[in-house]
Amino acid sequence: MPIKTVTDRLQTAFWQWGWLLPTMLPLTQLGGRALYTVLISLYALWGLPCWWQRRDRLDRVTTALYLALLGVMLIGIPGAVNPESGLRVWAQFIAQTSTLLLMQIAVQESSANPDRLLNALALFGALTLAGLYLLLPYYWMEMAGQPFNPSSQLQEDNLPFLLPFLLYWLWRRDDSRWRHAAMVVLTVAIMAYVVLSEGRAALLGLIVGLALFCGTVLGWRWRWIAVLAALALVAGIAVHIEPFQKAELDPDHPLDAFSTGRSVLWRQAIEHPPARPWLGVGIGNEAYATDVLSFEIGGQPVQVKHLHNFLLDAWYETGILGVGLLVALIGTVLIRLARSWRRLAVNDRQRAGILLAAALALLTAGLLSFSYTSRQLACYLFICLAGLSGMTRSVTVDTRRDRH
Repeated sequence: MPIKTVTDRLQTAFWQWGWLLPTMLPLTQLGGRALYTVLISLYALWGLPCWWQRRDRLDRVTTALYLALLGVMLIGIPGAVNPESGLRVWAQFIAQTSTLLLMQIAVQESSANPDRLLNALALFGALTLAGLYLLLPYYWMEMAGQPFNPSSQLQEDNLPFLLPFLLYWLWRRDDSRWRHAAMVVLTVAIMAYVVLSEGRAALLGLIVGLALFCGTVLGWRWRWIAVLAALALVAGIAVHIEPFQKAELDPDHPLDAFSTGRSVLWRQAIEHPPARPWLGVGIGNEAYATDVLSFEIGGQPVQVKHLHNFLLDAWYETGILGVGLLVALIGTVLIRLARSWRRLAVNDRQRAGILLAAALALLTAGLLSFSYTSRQLACYLFICLAGLSGMTRSVTVDTRRDRH
């Protein structure tokens, strides 16, 4: 078979269903990091050769910001302590964030593709939630060979991202009274798992995502949403208050104890900025700044691998240029969404609301937890940005055509 024919078939298959591969990634967390790495690498190797012929469907500004971000990261690698590690993390970052290009094109391929994306995320989100609860007795009964430690064994980080897609799937099923009951049960199940895992960052992200879902999709009044958010937070604290009592570990520095040392890390990073302010210490090299990443809490020494704030992590590793481009990229997508919001059809506005809720849930949790190179921000956030950018670009193009 001619090589061109094989290439054409691979490209056709990718735009038919291969672009949906990242929706399976939350489920891979149950199988370990290797499975995730293999699948995202396959997606990038398959999809990136396919985008050039459809590059006219990409938004020029967000694409330029994205490519500039990759360029700044690459320039900062040669001066890093470990350039090999930096190059490896940079390649992984490209594979994960390739969703920004590929899914932005895919959602414009067909009017059915936005719903296909949302439904696929709901399907694999449901399988992920079921898997997490099936594994719970395994850890609870100490069959893993170690005492039950929810903060290290349970995997709650993806749940705030998945909740809006699961709720939307239930919301669209039918108009029966059982729909609302099912949505309540689902929300309680996810919140219970997050609270049990002691994931305070995930709890805040969950509340933000839920609030935006109720406001943008269900159309609730924002004052009632504020009451719901406050009640959810109080319930989360009341059910499992131990993590919120950590301030007692160090009465002289209650904020440091309550934040489990995050505030110490942030102060140390600001007081000891990277030697190269514009380019940072190099992507994947933050862990070598041991003086910044070590501290004491309650008299116990602690060593961590990153600053537990995605903006500070991006600043320290990629400098002012890197974090500036990252913020500009995210901000551009969100600002364009705000400008296009009223011009979106009702169904498109609801779809955009789902992606917005998921994105802001991730961003909220990322301010207290994972780094900008994590799967939550480098992959799942960029899925949301791609979907939002594709939807708003379609509206912008149609508006321009109407003017002419």
